[in-house]
Amino acid sequence: MSLDTVLKIGEALRQSDDSLKYFKYIESCPTDNKGNYPLCITIPVKEDFSFDWNGIKITPENERDKLYYLKFKTSDSDGLVKYIFGDIYYEKKASVKKDGTIESNEGGYYRLANPNASSAYRLSSFYRGDPDFNNIIVGAEKSKISTTALQKIRQNTKDNLDLLEKILEYSSAVEYYFSNIIDKPFKDFLSDKEMLFLYATKQNFLKTTRTILNKLGVKSNFDEFEDKEKIKLFTLTNTSIFIHFQFDDKKHWYHFTNEVSLVNTKMLSDFFENSGDGFVLKKTLYKTLCSGDKKNDIQFPGFKIQDKYKSKSFIEDDMQNLFYALSYTNKGKTIQGTDIKLIVLPRGENLTAKDYEDFQEKQNEVQIVANNASFNSPLFDFAETEKAEITAFDLIFTKKGGTTSPDKDLVEISGVEKSKLRQIKERIEDIAKDVYKKRKEFINTEKDLIPLSPEYSFKNILGNPLADKNGKVKFDVNPKYQSHLLKVLPLIYSDSYFKDDMLLDSFVQNVEYSIRSGDSKYNFLKFDLIFLLKIQNNINDKYMEIIQSESYEIGLMLGALAKNLSLEINSFEKNYVGNLTRRIGTLSDFIKLKTDIEQKLIMHDKSKFTFQMSYDLAQKVKNFKSQYDKEECAFGFMESYFKPLPKNDKKEEERINNN
Repeated sequence: MSLDTVLKIGEALRQSDDSLKYFKYIESCPTDNKGNYPLCITIPVKEDFSFDWNGIKITPENERDKLYYLKFKTSDSDGLVKYIFGDIYYEKKASVKKDGTIESNEGGYYRLANPNASSAYRLSSFYRGDPDFNNIIVGAEKSKISTTALQKIRQNTKDNLDLLEKILEYSSAVEYYFSNIIDKPFKDFLSDKEMLFLYATKQNFLKTTRTILNKLGVKSNFDEFEDKEKIKLFTLTNTSIFIHFQFDDKKHWYHFTNEVSLVNTKMLSDFFENSGDGFVLKKTLYKTLCSGDKKNDIQFPGFKIQDKYKSKSFIEDDMQNLFYALSYTNKGKTIQGTDIKLIVLPRGENLTAKDYEDFQEKQNEVQIVANNASFNSPLFDFAETEKAEITAFDLIFTKKGGTTSPDKDLVEISGVEKSKLRQIKERIEDIAKDVYKKRKEFINTEKDLIPLSPEYSFKNILGNPLADKNGKVKFDVNPKYQSHLLKVLPLIYSDSYFKDDMLLDSFVQNVEYSIRSGDSKYNFLKFDLIFLLKIQNNINDKYMEIIQSESYEIGLMLGALAKNLSLEINSFEKNYVGNLTRRIGTLSDFIKLKTDIEQKLIMHDKSKFTFQMSYDLAQKVKNFKSQYDKEECAFGFMESYFKPLPKNDKKEEERINNN
């Protein structure tokens, strides 16, 4: 099962030199989409854990990749944003609405006091963390573990909390201070509220575009600002700041291994409990595990909470491994146009953190997007890894969650061999190249067409047909396409895609729509259908079975008859061929349409050219023995109806029509 793979990945990541970046509740100092860090300042901490405010400085850029902050949580849904110890990352974001009002929010992982909030959120993050910090100390003392350093760090943070929170509240002023020459010690600067407000306002003015200033209704000259304009600009703070505490010998907070272990133990105790049969989850942490949440985690009918260990029990090391694996094993690629995310977990013996990291870096696209210049389907690109130690994969299809809802696992395939996947991939690519070549020859073009791939052809066959204002038809993704992908992709990956009853019906429907829209796509879509039929793992060729069926054959003959009317009756194609399956629902309906077409051929003096075909078709219908299939019949009809006439035949038809 994939959970075993998850724990194995977690073990490798936990043992790596830079294990911190993998822990679920520890985050690295972020960068924006241009790779820029936030304002990073370093506060030196003395040997007695007091702060050296005179030594404060901008954190050197080459040291910022070593900055991390703790996101302390007692459950995955814990939104209190509590601070225990360590570095601080804080954001202030503001935007101007259409009516000129300002909407502002806090981000990062610290919250300032807010007297207008509900009771649980009025205190700042430091004081919100007090109950949990006290529990950490009590638990450690019961186990006779020293907490001296942790308590001193916490106390000195508290002693300087007013100054620290001013850095956050007036982060724009701090940014201005370090960008300009200010003849005032930093600690004194933080104590001067009037100066903080002035420089915060000035920095926001310098960073704000003229367009936004106009929306706010403020002057273009800062020196002419009235108080109400300055208040507006102060509210329009958009800054990110990272406070790094540098201990003796340039130690980071996470180098205090004993103290980090105490915090880690507290978080583990909030998620796990000892059942007597091993540790079991008591809160939701991993998607497929029973946690005991009676509202959201009823896994099986009649399942008893006391039997959670039967779902999965952990040893202590595996509890730790799970926390290190979760972020890595939740990363995947969304299939374009859907909310299906494919998570690929590599398997193999003695894989290291670097092996896992290298593998994921090569899968760094956010979406699985069809490559318009290659037959290499992105659905299989992970199988091309050259790492010999990676021998198999676990594939997990999930429904992508939102900002407040987690991903949901839908289908899992465990232990798919890399060598087998490569065989499947090569077979599909060979079929794609062969069908692509036939499509180009049929269309008679030198231009490069979009290569065939499962996701591309499924979209054309199953997608919603849409016509633009000019009548040009394209095919867009829809729920049917998404649900069908979820059904067939696991079958393709496991080499068990044998049958697909939806393809022919959807193909005919989309072709009929395109005909009614005046932009027939038959000769385009039929190659997608052929490709999808041929990649199925049948001993007998499904495509050949269809075109050799009696339904297809009589449809083929009727289409050849009907083709003679296409130039005689302008509305024939849209009204008859565009609604074909409605007219041939049963064999009796087929015979009625045959009679109708033959009468029209007589009316337009065409029967002398079609007499033999009509007779042969009548005999074929008379001797019809198999089960009639209207989709196979429609496929045959369209094949002959839309088959391009050879040049000589076109000249002959022109001659006949001119007589």
